Amino acid sequence: MINLLLKEIAEKKNLSIQGDASLMDLIKLMNANHKGVVIILKNNQPTGILTEKDVVRILHEGIDLYERADKHSKKTVVSTQGDRTVGYALNLTIDNKIRRVVVTDTNNNFIGLVTQQDLLKYVEEDFYRLTIKVKHILKESRKLISVSPVDSLSTVLKVMIENNISAIAVLQDNIAVGIITEKDILQLAADNIPIQNKVGAYMSNPLDTAHPDTPLVEIVEVMNLKNIRRVLIVDKNDLPLTIITIRDVVKNLEGDYSKFLERKLNNAKQILNLLPEMMIEVVDTGKEQLVVWANNKAINMFGNNIIDKPVMNFLPKKNWDYIYITLMTVNKIENIKFKKGDRIYELSGFFLKTDGGGAEKGRFQLIMRDITEEIRMSTVDTLTNIYNKRFINEFLIKEIERSKRLDNRFSIVICDMDDFKKINDTLGHLSGDMVLKSFSELIAQMIRSQDVVGRYGGDEFMLILPETDRETALHIIDRLRDNIEKMEVSVLKNKKAKITASFGIATFPEDGTSSDDLLIASDERLYKAKSLGKNTVAN
Repeated sequence: MINLLLKEIAEKKNLSIQGDASLMDLIKLMNANHKGVVIILKNNQPTGILTEKDVVRILHEGIDLYERADKHSKKTVVSTQGDRTVGYALNLTIDNKIRRVVVTDTNNNFIGLVTQQDLLKYVEEDFYRLTIKVKHILKESRKLISVSPVDSLSTVLKVMIENNISAIAVLQDNIAVGIITEKDILQLAADNIPIQNKVGAYMSNPLDTAHPDTPLVEIVEVMNLKNIRRVLIVDKNDLPLTIITIRDVVKNLEGDYSKFLERKLNNAKQILNLLPEMMIEVVDTGKEQLVVWANNKAINMFGNNIIDKPVMNFLPKKNWDYIYITLMTVNKIENIKFKKGDRIYELSGFFLKTDGGGAEKGRFQLIMRDITEEIRMSTVDTLTNIYNKRFINEFLIKEIERSKRLDNRFSIVICDMDDFKKINDTLGHLSGDMVLKSFSELIAQMIRSQDVVGRYGGDEFMLILPETDRETALHIIDRLRDNIEKMEVSVLKNKKAKITASFGIATFPEDGTSSDDLLIASDERLYKAKSLGKNTVAN
């Protein structure tokens, strides 16, 4: 049953409403569908969701129930396609800590809704193999929070909001006499019952109770039979201990499809949300790889709409193809760099095969870092925002190899600002920095798209001109020199700085076939340009 398709079980009747409908219309619809939820649609596509918990908040805040419903839909809709399985949807609810999933077709049109309770019906048979009892999951349950029968409904709303709970036990002399739930609150809102009225008149009674030694399967049977979401647990003296909910039961499911989940350590995901790295979990269905969970860092970077979508929606296909093959072959991958948009990422991860015969073949745990700034800091000069010496030297070596392979010429240029020390001495170092920035910007603007410029140190710069012979390089650089001579830089205290520069050109392969040979040749030419009176190009 865990491989049953969601489109075969999703319910649609009384579960959706148009966004311009009122909150009161939505409450009445929610009260009629007994699901505690209504989906807001626009052009038959889900755009929002409101639950019983939202209704409790709305009533507590005193919001006009004739306002538009879509105005108060703040939750992100978690949806999945109808050809996903029951087991997959159950994992999705656990991973994302939600109680229901919206089901759509491939065009994102609304098919219906499945809740954890719906899904539980189709995996109930797995429980008959279990010996797990209520006491085994009590430590996972909330501490009992209660009210008195004479407390007002407004007090109930306040307690629900403050404790983020969906049901409250009603105790009298420490004996449970009733329970009031979000579902009850929904009915009262639909009936316009004043919230000043006392709880005792509206609580549900008699209670469904169980003891710690009750097999969990019996709890499931009661919930499904009576269409309830919670059971009160009492001790041997019938004194209340806690309330067990559908969510508590689902979190402790066992069965072939969930053996992996038993090892996942759900609590660890709360810790993963605190890490600076992006953590992403991907399930392999055999046909595609789908994102089922991501920590806060990843959601902030890529958006919540990556959930239940193919991983290639946010990882470039060529990169994912390599990552996937590597993970399937050796089960892990480390420090793979790739570019997406204007950002650069580093990815590591591992693959864990899932035991059992379900549709799920295994899961990928991916760890990603945005290393854009690290790359920039390692390759870019922080003052001038052009390449630094390390990068320009590496580029030179690569260009030599490329030119050897293709039998091309290229030229390198060393340039040095004339009398830059005088600017620092007379106008100050801050003014000197302003001159360096303006000088770098002018060079970057004037060179061709294939050319590369970097700051080599101090007031010295290097240019690499691919596929450029000596005469062409001389023409390009002399034009640059002329523009520098005409430039005036505004510095501190409303002063202007005039600058010139000298240049030395070396060309591959005539002046050398190694980086050292070319650097020595261009440096000698720079010295020659200086000796000729500066503001000169020597080649």
